[in-house]
Amino acid sequence: MTYFSEKLTPKASVLISAAVIAGMLGLLGLPFSLTATYIAIVALAIIVPFVLWAMSPKVRIVQAGNGPTGIELQCGRAHIDLAHLGEAYVLDEDGMHERLGVESSGRDFVCYSPWVKTGVVIDNIDDADPIESWVICSRRPDRLVESLKTHTPSR
Repeated sequence: MTYFSEKLTPKASVLISAAVIAGMLGLLGLPFSLTATYIAIVALAIIVPFVLWAMSPKVRIVQAGNGPTGIELQCGRAHIDLAHLGEAYVLDEDGMHERLGVESSGRDFVCYSPWVKTGVVIDNIDDADPIESWVICSRRPDRLVESLKTHTPSR
């Protein structure tokens, strides 16, 4: 069962810009072959935006794993059982900028997407884990925090 799911994809304007720029790179083949140039333009204009979209991380809260609660926070390939998480705080654009800049720590797990300006900080209360907190980009940080509060046993 999925309680929260969000894919941190680029905006449509970014994907269109990537397609245009990638297609323009296909023009580099013009001195060699006109047919190859047309193929390169079309292929690059399709492949580059698809790769940007496909490689975007997904943030989910799902019923999975065999941890204490059986409910996990998944950020890309990283995952943690909700029993090991403490308080969650919403970060606006300025707060996210500060947290990833001046207040950053080498002991934070960061799920970053350059396309998303807001996020969440979640305290890690597992003493055996060297990670102090999870910093996660999210377009819907309020819904993520609410879902965490609803399903985390420590709250």
